[in-house]
Amino acid sequence: MNVITTTRRFVLREFEPPDADLFVAYQTAPDFAMFHLASERGEDHARRVFRLFLDWQLERPRDNYQLAIAALERPANLIGSCGIRQERCAEGEAVFGIELARSYWGRFRYAQEVSEALINWAFDTLQLSALVADTAFENDAVARLAEACGFVRTHADEKQWWRLERSAWHGNIT
Repeated sequence: MNVITTTRRFVLREFEPPDADLFVAYQTAPDFAMFHLASERGEDHARRVFRLFLDWQLERPRDNYQLAIAALERPANLIGSCGIRQERCAEGEAVFGIELARSYWGRFRYAQEVSEALINWAFDTLQLSALVADTAFENDAVARLAEACGFVRTHADEKQWWRLERSAWHGNIT
């Protein structure tokens, strides 16, 4: 298992082929995709995306990291994924993202703990200068998460867009 970073309760690690069915299961749960476009739903889409995540691990130089989120005491138990994607971004910048399986939404600051660890890793290990993120207008919980992590809303089009500069990052892991 290739661990990227850990938190007090979680391990952020590379996806492995046995994770596919768990990934597809949470991706295709009826209420998971409530903020996703129709083209981003379904088992076929989830399997294509999972394959892409595995392919990114082989790229050199590597620009994209999509990581499995698992409980520290049970690293094979997938509860979501998170990522840093530099492809098609300005030099030193990347897109930040996190998703948890529906049964983990709103639980004990899980998303914030994972987000802070990933942000630290992106700024410290990848030496990025800024992260950007987008949220659906209806997803108030993710907007609150972005603000709690220090992201600032920059603009809106079909989504809300956020930005976090390295110089503004507080660097605290809960």
